[in-house]
Amino acid sequence: MARRGVKRKAPDLGKLPSTDDYSPAVFLRCHNQREHDDETKIWKCAFEPALDNPEETTNLLATCGGKTVCIIDVNTQQVLKRFQDTDRHENFYTLAWTTIETANKRKVNVLAVAGEGGAIKLIHPNQLLMYAIIRGHKKYISCLLFHPTLTRLLFSGSKDGFVYLWDIGIPDKAPTNTYVPLLKISLQDSVGDALNLVFSERSGLLIAGAERGCVGWSVTDCSSLTPTRRARVIEKVDIVFQHPKSKTTTIDGLINLPGDLLATKQVGSGEILIWDLAKHVEKQERDCPIEPLIKLKYPQHNVKYLNLGFSNGLLSVGDDQGNLVLYNIKSIIHNHKREVDENIWEPSMVLDWPNIINNPNTAPRQDLVVNTVAISSSHEFVTGGTDNNLVCIWKREDSTAVSPDGD
Repeated sequence: MARRGVKRKAPDLGKLPSTDDYSPAVFLRCHNQREHDDETKIWKCAFEPALDNPEETTNLLATCGGKTVCIIDVNTQQVLKRFQDTDRHENFYTLAWTTIETANKRKVNVLAVAGEGGAIKLIHPNQLLMYAIIRGHKKYISCLLFHPTLTRLLFSGSKDGFVYLWDIGIPDKAPTNTYVPLLKISLQDSVGDALNLVFSERSGLLIAGAERGCVGWSVTDCSSLTPTRRARVIEKVDIVFQHPKSKTTTIDGLINLPGDLLATKQVGSGEILIWDLAKHVEKQERDCPIEPLIKLKYPQHNVKYLNLGFSNGLLSVGDDQGNLVLYNIKSIIHNHKREVDENIWEPSMVLDWPNIINNPNTAPRQDLVVNTVAISSSHEFVTGGTDNNLVCIWKREDSTAVSPDGD
């Protein structure tokens, strides 16, 4: 249980609209690998998409960390289901949702999870039953991404130096034990581990935020690919998105926004950049310097692997002090003239780590890291996962709520 934390309104610089007020609802320690576990890291959380509208979410939140995957009802604050993997070497780093049409035209959601074990586990969220395993990578898997419209197609990025594209099939048919990649993409030493992936249908690009930069590959034939004994291999990147110089080249935050915009976060830069992908692709340059439309101020630190969260105009990310930083960018996305703005915009709000009532052992360490953030489509809930085994659920204060447009 958590008590109301201090909310620090950012200085009113006339830049970002305000956002709703939030209070901590509950902080759950549900990924325990042993008794009194305050070390398991929660690496990823994501809301379940609504079956009839992928732009909306349900009240169910999937989280992964250690050998455990949890399904949490944010309304009731209950852990509904808990999947514990039997592989003693497993440590889940990533997950992704998709909605698939079955043979009888019924839509179902499927959850894919992966990590240290190097295999992708496909899970029915209703029963939290693992119904298939996709093997092929030789080392751990760091990121998963489903194609936005060909929803059976799954990209997976691994430490083995490759991104694979898979067809996961239909859950109600007998699963195959011989999944074969449709496509292999070489990351090469110049790219390093892929930390996050996004796919732009408009540009036909798969884009990776990686240990050594941000790169893209032209992948325009997804719909025509079929499993073959030897999948086509893309050996070289098609475009390198050059970010401003910083202490590190690691792009650990990458997320797609409406209108073919991207948001990227470079470790140690103290900024989040929002930029127009299509305009950069139009330059037809392999080495393409980023020209951000907007720069968002972010705490200066060198902690890696902090993922961005976005939903319906609200962008958020954690920091190294247990806080959640919120940016209301909806009106900017829709109304911006797509001209470069040299200003650095302050966040709309920072949700400070609260005082914990019933467990003082969860008090923040100096380096308490919020690794992942997920936001419900209604903006009623903002959630985070920490490196001390906590799923943090913040709920909107309806009495002071404002619209996502800041009206």
